[in-house]
Amino acid sequence: MHPITFVIMGLFFALLYLRYRRRQRKTTRSPRQQQLRTVKFLLAALVAGMAVHYSLQHTLAKMDGSGEGPSLVERLAALFSKQP
Repeated sequence: MHPITFVIMGLFFALLYLRYRRRQRKTTRSPRQQQLRTVKFLLAALVAGMAVHYSLQHTLAKMDGSGEGPSLVERLAALFSKQP
């Protein structure tokens, strides 16, 4: 991944976190439970961002005609489609 991608993702996650912390809370939760929920949310957002980046990178390489091998999904599909 390019450094600018990390910077933009970091800013995005920071803004999401700040917005999440500032909203009105209707129920009180323990700080530990709140931290765990925040970590899960940020981890899911990071994985989603990386998945989108990987997918776009592979799609652009195919459009450019680069000589890259098959993607992970294509390799898994080929592995499962083999009949014994």
